[in-house]
Amino acid sequence: MKLTNETVRLMDTPNAGGSSVESEALSFEIFKKCFNARLLKTEMEVTYFPEGGSITDYVMLMFDRVIGVSVTRAMKFDGSEFSVENADALLRKKLKGIRQSSRNSLLKWDKQILHVWLFDENVVYALLSAWADLEPEMKSNTVMVMTLATNSTEVFINQQKKTKKRHRTI
Repeated sequence: MKLTNETVRLMDTPNAGGSSVESEALSFEIFKKCFNARLLKTEMEVTYFPEGGSITDYVMLMFDRVIGVSVTRAMKFDGSEFSVENADALLRKKLKGIRQSSRNSLLKWDKQILHVWLFDENVVYALLSAWADLEPEMKSNTVMVMTLATNSTEVFINQQKKTKKRHRTI
């Protein structure tokens, strides 16, 4: 896949840690290619006060609006079914972080997108059910976008950087 320069910038810029570089970069690539979004800030370029809380993964300009984007993956690492209860817990955690980052960011955006990567069609229904049952204030000013990526394991499990093994002489 030929990535745009902005997506390459997202991948090459240090992030706050974790294992989500590919999912965040591909998230932006979708918005860029589908809606001509423009990357404004990567997660480490956004400043917050007070510092130390939840942060937004990237900020883009889309439809002449400044949009914060938080990316997550809806999956169970043990391979078991992703339930409505799992979806509810994930959404509550992510939406709490979105509200905190929106409140503390010195860059004000018009709206936030919670971009959720899914590996299985059944997860769509669990997320939609949990979303429908959330209190309106939990999801205010946030739009959930789901992307089903059934044949894209790199979105869900980051590839380890290959390093050369050092040979030591004893």
